[in-house]
Amino acid sequence: MTAISVWDHQPTADELLDDRVARGWNPTPTGTVDGPVVLGHAACRFKGTQDEPTPR
Repeated sequence: MTAISVWDHQPTADELLDDRVARGWNPTPTGTVDGPVVLGHAACRFKGTQDEPTPR
């Protein structure tokens, strides 16, 4: 999803995330000193490692 023109309104962050997840997208956790962490807006929905992202 690279263009806003496919929406008839300005999509919310949740709408964009829902669309990505519906297309099979999974977040890539970032390695931190506390272990792998999903950052950004996706963090409100996912946790875990890249091998097994776990929807919250």
